[in-house]
Amino acid sequence: MRVVKILNNNYILAEDDAGNECIAMGRGLRFSTKVGEELEEERIQKLFAVKDKASLRDWQQMLEGVPEAWGEAIHSAILLAEAAMPGKLNESIFITLFDHLIFALERLKKKVVLQNRLLWEVRQFYPSEFALGKQMIGHINQRLQLELPEEEAGNIAFHLVNAQTENPNMEQTLLVVRMLKDIFNIVQFSFSNQIHTDSIHYTRFVTHMQFFLQRVLDHKMLSGSELDIFEQVAAQYPACFKCAGKISDYIRGVRGEEIPREELLYLTIHIARIMI
Repeated sequence: MRVVKILNNNYILAEDDAGNECIAMGRGLRFSTKVGEELEEERIQKLFAVKDKASLRDWQQMLEGVPEAWGEAIHSAILLAEAAMPGKLNESIFITLFDHLIFALERLKKKVVLQNRLLWEVRQFYPSEFALGKQMIGHINQRLQLELPEEEAGNIAFHLVNAQTENPNMEQTLLVVRMLKDIFNIVQFSFSNQIHTDSIHYTRFVTHMQFFLQRVLDHKMLSGSELDIFEQVAAQYPACFKCAGKISDYIRGVRGEEIPREELLYLTIHIARIMI
C-alpha cells in the first residue's frame, strides 16, 4: 500500500496495489511515512474504504483543515471510546464522530449553542453511552482548555449508539430514541405509581425495548407459534396487558406494523416487572 497524501498527524490517503484509494488511520503516521513510500501494515490501526470521488474529497477537506491540537484531542477521545467498547463500534465512527466534534469545536469558537432536545432521553435510555460521552468531552476539554457543554455528551452518545448497529443510520437512531420516549410516557401514564428508573427491572425493560424497536424497524419481530402462557399472563396482569396493547396501537400508528402475540407477551411481562 502506497502513501498518496498526508492528511494530518494520524490520517493519510493511501492506494493499494489495485489502485483503490482509502484512508489509513494510525497514531503518528505523519512522522513515519513519506508520500510515494510503502505504508507499513503494522502501523495501520484502521482502513476506511472510499466509496466515490465526492466522499474522498469531503474526507480530505475535513481531515486536512483541522488544527493539529484539535485533531489530536479528538483522535485520542475516539480511541477512548473504542477501548471502552471493544469490538462493539462500527469503524465508521472514526469519521462520523471526528466530523461531528470538529463542527462542535467550531460552534464553540463562534459561541453558537445548539440545544440537544433529546438530552433527557439519551441520558435515560442510554446511560452507558452518555457516561462515555461525558468522559470524552472531559478529555477534549482538558486537552484543549475549552468548555464543550454537556449537550455534546448527548450528541456523542447518539453516535456511539448508532455505531453499534449493523448498518449505522443516524436518522433511525434518533427515531428509536423518540419512540422510546413515547413508549415510556405510555407506560407512565397507564399507571398511578411512579416508575423506579434505578431498578434492575427498569434497566432490563429499556434493553428489551431497544431490541424490540430494532426488530420493528427491521421487520423481524418475534412470532412463535406455541404461546401457551399468553392467556395466563394476560389474565394475571390485565393492566399491564392493556398497556402493552396501547404500545401495540402506537407502533401500528407510527410504523404501520402489527405486533405479534409473542411480542405482546414479552412486553406485558416486562411492564409487570417494573410496575407491580
